[in-house]
Amino acid sequence: MLKNAAFGRVKRYLVPLMLTVSAIAAAGCQSQEASTKPSDAAPGQTVLNVYSWTVEDSMKPFFEAFEKKYPTIKVKYTKMADSNPATANSLLTSGEAIDVIPQASVDDMRVRATSGMYEPLDEYMKKDKMDYKQIFGDSINELETVNGNHYALPYSMATYGLYYNKAMFDKAGVPYPTDDWTWDDLRAAALKLTSGSGANKIYGFLPDYTGQWAFPAVQQLGLNYVYKNNGQESNWDNPAFLNALQFFYDMEMKDKSAWPLSEYKALKIDTNPHAIFMQGKAAMYIQPSFIVKYSSQESYGFTKFDYGVVNLPKVKKEDSLSNIYYLSDFSIPASAPNKEAAWTFLKFYCLEAPEIFAQSKAMTPANLPSLDATVNEKVGKIIFDYPHFDQPTGMKTFITNKLKLTPYLTTINTAKAEMMDMVKSEITSCLMGNQTPAETIAKLKKQSDELIKKAGK
Repeated sequence: MLKNAAFGRVKRYLVPLMLTVSAIAAAGCQSQEASTKPSDAAPGQTVLNVYSWTVEDSMKPFFEAFEKKYPTIKVKYTKMADSNPATANSLLTSGEAIDVIPQASVDDMRVRATSGMYEPLDEYMKKDKMDYKQIFGDSINELETVNGNHYALPYSMATYGLYYNKAMFDKAGVPYPTDDWTWDDLRAAALKLTSGSGANKIYGFLPDYTGQWAFPAVQQLGLNYVYKNNGQESNWDNPAFLNALQFFYDMEMKDKSAWPLSEYKALKIDTNPHAIFMQGKAAMYIQPSFIVKYSSQESYGFTKFDYGVVNLPKVKKEDSLSNIYYLSDFSIPASAPNKEAAWTFLKFYCLEAPEIFAQSKAMTPANLPSLDATVNEKVGKIIFDYPHFDQPTGMKTFITNKLKLTPYLTTINTAKAEMMDMVKSEITSCLMGNQTPAETIAKLKKQSDELIKKAGK
């Protein structure tokens, strides 16, 4: 159990992450599904309480391999209701025995670590002679460091790629995208690839508007792109943001070459836009590596066209190759009853089983920079071994490319949860045609600065 002082810190720091008090209560009341009961453990075995939102079938290969390698530990798996921060926060303050728990965003980890909810891992790493920066690289190390300590091991690093439908490019006589493309090249190609009308219209580009509108700005501004003055002020007035939003706005409203957000809402596809690309209704789409696996799932209605992937476009031709990524990671609660066994599990899941991870998750492991080239080759073949996908383009984009990586996350979190809720609302209003990009950016700046100022009081 956390001590009263820790609860005070938790209350102060976690409020921005929680939707409402009622939402937290609802999350806490939702039943969790425990798949392995303590009675399954043999005498002398440690029962390890692992929580995650991943379906059990995807986790089973890990548990079986882990228990085979570490027979003195028995995993008791509990599937969380969802990946919502409020769900994990409710569990962590409930007094339940939890040894390992994930977060969908490093932002959540940083808040929980600062509030004393997580166990620092540096002493464990020191004992095992592990170098965090050497294993995960400079960018991830910086992102995962909180007040000089590490509180999580990342298990996946999702970098983005620009997928393209080869048949559509061939039909339109447009050359396939390359790593030298700029965002302007993407826009020009999207115009040529857009055809038809009404229900039969094919769009040149399918944006995921929830955050991709800012990608060109993130590429230019780097870590902590939404802040300036060391987090004392928002950075929305940087011209890069208006340019980025205007770009996506013009593709949707002026060129009419990008799937409009209004159709996302009307057709209710905003919860599953992957299917639109898989069904051949858009020529280009930006997503991480895992969508290749979706081509094998009937629910996405893949129409069996040949497709490939390249790196994200550049802002300017002369820019260095760069990409954007996000992480998912596992932590050990400060109140975990089996910390040594939990550390053993974290090492296995995040470092020792990249091929199992690739098979079940279809995502690139976060420790990719330190893996042997032959292991990387095996991981890539597992992720991209699906009919109709150009495997060499996947290997180059997600496995072997050497490029600058910028996280779509921040090490500064002042009022960030409230800011992002507001940003989503205002960007949606803009891309629904209710306000101009300039008006939208002005609102983002004004409201964000007010939230930051309020949080600092």
